Amino acid sequence: MTDGSKKQAFKLKGTMPALTMLQLLTSDLAQIEEQLVEHISQMPQFFLHAPVMLDLEALRDEPIDLVRLGQILRERRLVPVAVRNPTEPQKERAVAAGWGVLQTTLVRGARTPSPPAAAAEPPAPGKEEPRAATPPPAAVAVAPPPVAERSLGGLTVRSPVRSGQVVYAQGGDLVVLAPVSSGAELIADGNIHVYAPFRGRALAGVHDNPDAAIYCTSLEAEFLSIAGRHVMSDDIPDARRGKPARIHLEGDHVVISAL
Repeated sequence: MTDGSKKQAFKLKGTMPALTMLQLLTSDLAQIEEQLVEHISQMPQFFLHAPVMLDLEALRDEPIDLVRLGQILRERRLVPVAVRNPTEPQKERAVAAGWGVLQTTLVRGARTPSPPAAAAEPPAPGKEEPRAATPPPAAVAVAPPPVAERSLGGLTVRSPVRSGQVVYAQGGDLVVLAPVSSGAELIADGNIHVYAPFRGRALAGVHDNPDAAIYCTSLEAEFLSIAGRHVMSDDIPDARRGKPARIHLEGDHVVISAL
């Protein structure tokens, strides 16, 4: 068989699938495993064979056994995939342990303003001002995230958040002014506000902030979490489905009320 007659065996396509992000706040594997078992027991089908990404940002100066952690996840029928925000030593250990490394950020930061250009001299009479050359298209990251604008202590997203995209507002609130599709994930250290149809997942107060809340104008979410306490789509009362709602904690219970 000649090379020209060979059938194509595969195609490479860049995607950003929906991942469960495990933000590690300690390197104590016993504590991680104990609390992981507790979370999985609440919604076993939701976590079954779920791909997991580790966020190592809070462990900048702490070593962690990524080989054993991968084993713990597999024993709980989770699938370890990649790490993000590793230090160089953590990156080397992650690769050696079989983890991938997320090379791009999940959220675009604010653009740095360009310095003002010098005032151009007017063209001489009778001469047409030359047009600026069209710049070549910029390289696009795999599964580009929605364009976001950072404000003081928060993040605002003005374009739709599509399935498979993850937006994380670190250190503040997340405000979304466009629809959030099923399979998309919103994460914030503070509150989450969605002023459009919301069909994805939302995790507010992820660094154990029980005062955080989720506000939306049309609640059709798949998954909601406040400071690690979860509810699924089936737990949303019919009276609140598709309507403005506030999701917050009362004690250890997630409450969905009218907005």
